[in-house]
Amino acid sequence: MMLNDTGAIGFSLNGKSFPATAPIVTNAGDTVEIHYMNEGQQIHPMHLHGIPQLVIAKDGYPLASPYEADTVMVAPGERYTVLVKPTAAQKGVWAYHCHILSHAEKSDGMMFGMVTAFIVQ
Repeated sequence: MMLNDTGAIGFSLNGKSFPATAPIVTNAGDTVEIHYMNEGQQIHPMHLHGIPQLVIAKDGYPLASPYEADTVMVAPGERYTVLVKPTAAQKGVWAYHCHILSHAEKSDGMMFGMVTAFIVQ
C-alpha cells in the first residue's frame, strides 16, 4: 500500500484518493500480507478498525519479535510489512485509513484521501 501526501492527487493510497481507492477483500481465516511504503513527506499512522495487524518486518528486514498493532506509524521513507488474519467473527466491512483526521476527513465530515475498506467475507 503506497502512502502519499504530495503531488496533484494529495493524500492517497496506491495513487488514488477516496472514494476511488480499491478495497481489500478477503475471506475469514485467510492471512493477508500488506506492505506499507510511505513515499510522502508526512507520517501516516495506518489504522484498521476491528482487526489487529501483526507487524513482521521494517524496511524489508524481518523483525526478531513481531508485534500486534492497532495502528502502524509509517514515517516518510519507511516500509512496514504486516499480516492481517480476520476471523469469522470479524466478517463485514471495516474502515481502513490514516489515523490523522485531516488526511482522511474534510472539515464537513466527508471522507476523502487516505481511506479505503477492508472487506471480510
